[in-house]
Amino acid sequence: MNVPTVAPDKNNINNLESTIKDISTCENNEMQASDHQSVKPTSRTTDIPTNIKWIKAEKGEGLSTIYYDKEGNKLIRRKDPTPNSLKGSKAWRHNNPGNLVSGPHTTRHGAIGSATYITKNEQGTEQKFIFAIFPSYEAGHEAMIALLKEPRYLKLTLEALPRKYTGVEDSKPDTKEAIAYRDFLKKSAKFDMTRTLQSLTEDEFNTLIKKMENYEGWHPWPEGEEYIPIQKIIGVKMNNHRVTSYLVLAHPEKRWVTRTEAISLAENRLLRAVVVHNKNQTYLRPFPHETPYRDLVC
Repeated sequence: MNVPTVAPDKNNINNLESTIKDISTCENNEMQASDHQSVKPTSRTTDIPTNIKWIKAEKGEGLSTIYYDKEGNKLIRRKDPTPNSLKGSKAWRHNNPGNLVSGPHTTRHGAIGSATYITKNEQGTEQKFIFAIFPSYEAGHEAMIALLKEPRYLKLTLEALPRKYTGVEDSKPDTKEAIAYRDFLKKSAKFDMTRTLQSLTEDEFNTLIKKMENYEGWHPWPEGEEYIPIQKIIGVKMNNHRVTSYLVLAHPEKRWVTRTEAISLAENRLLRAVVVHNKNQTYLRPFPHETPYRDLVC
């Protein structure tokens, strides 16, 4: 493909926002977590909440995508590493069933991030594609529908659609991709390819969308999903007005960590706290409107 429009990819847990109103619970916490215990930063995987709202997403390590909610909880979706496996496709990892690239259209329709990939075209030249990431399949699906209902697409025949959708310039011949896309639609949808998108009935249009999503490659891999709830500070120990250790809730467990380890957790977005750097020291503070650490002393 030559123009970054789309590319095929042949991608209740309990609320952890438990408010600590009675800090005397630290007495129970003391029985469950030794104040001498030192634990390396770790993460826990648990069931994925059904009501969570992702507000940010980015490309992770390798072929993975990371989603974040407003609390800092995160979801990682990965590609199945099994050779020749289609599971964990780009469309699925990005909640982007049409493999739309990032741009004004996807931003208007709720994209929350993007992921960049370097590929080679048919001439062997490297090209960069930046795909949009949506908070849900539904959001990505609606963005694809909205794109194909724009006047520039509605006027196209089904024969011409693959060229436009895969970004073939008007002055250029068909690419192998455009040809394969056209053949797939012709055989699977069984439409008269001389018809325009505007001429399709609602049911026919929905069929077209579904066939295009099939071609783009929506292949889930639930085993490749990892939900990592954000850890939270529920108690502290202080010496001379300085926090020396933190009692951390890593649902459902509690444990004490040192000041240094807590800072490391926060810097790696595994602990809900603000890391403050000044010329004298690095320390943690709670987010605005959250309980001050002085009120969490055990």
